[in-house]
Amino acid sequence: MRNKKTKAKKLILAVLVMVAVIIVIALFQRSDIQFIVKNTWHQKSLSAELEKVNFNKNILKPVAVLDIKKGKTAVIYNSTLSLINDEYPIGEELVFKLVDYKDTGVLMDESVVDNYAKLSADVEKHTGDHLFVMSHYRNDQVQKTLYEQDKTKAALPGASEHQTGLALDLYVSNYAGAAFLKSSAGQFVNKYSWKYGFIIRYPLFKKHITGIKFEPWHIRYVGLPHSEIIYKKGLTLEEYIKGLELGSYYKFKNYFISRQQGESLLIPSNLTDIVVSPDNTGCYIITGRIT
Repeated sequence: MRNKKTKAKKLILAVLVMVAVIIVIALFQRSDIQFIVKNTWHQKSLSAELEKVNFNKNILKPVAVLDIKKGKTAVIYNSTLSLINDEYPIGEELVFKLVDYKDTGVLMDESVVDNYAKLSADVEKHTGDHLFVMSHYRNDQVQKTLYEQDKTKAALPGASEHQTGLALDLYVSNYAGAAFLKSSAGQFVNKYSWKYGFIIRYPLFKKHITGIKFEPWHIRYVGLPHSEIIYKKGLTLEEYIKGLELGSYYKFKNYFISRQQGESLLIPSNLTDIVVSPDNTGCYIITGRIT
């Protein structure tokens, strides 16, 4: 009797192992799973270390945030590095300048237009697929309607990146939503969109930080070099912004980055192409090129 039970247990175990093996084989035959595994290992091989630097006090010049906002300086003011989520809804000081992309009815922030055009062109060049935009800018009323229709899928009004014009949901013919990653275009976007200033805003295994499950179709513009750092370090926007120490100065390649608070920002005088963006947590992120 005992032998029969032992044999039955072994048989059940063998069947379970076979089922598990079949499931694993089936999963690894899926192009999206194969891509996720390969791209995860690829990311782990990359590095993007920020170097802390010290500046001579004589080179640091105070610039009033109000003057930057009013266009009284050569510094560009936009909101490309604003953190938008349930904890940090869209703040009053955030500025978005909407543009109709190539007269298609697709609305996006002006900082996104040229970069998305380059990404779209390169996707078609390298994969043969034409990118389409499923979701772009939404006003507060549209977001409210979507939220009331399904609170599990739509963010609270004011907490959606789609209300900034900085976020786009992409698809190609026959591949939308989660299936986007099964397409060559989706894989190109997930692997290379950082080169155009975009990030996958809600990456895999980061729901505990973003509050949103993996969305390989949802890209968010943050600009270079931030997109490169975020991709190569495998960060979320939340982790990246909060990882920048207040008042510190960083160098990455020929870029300068600093996160500061207050009505006046200390900006090195040897920078060019300076951009200041509120991060929507009460601070500002300064980006510039070191000459």
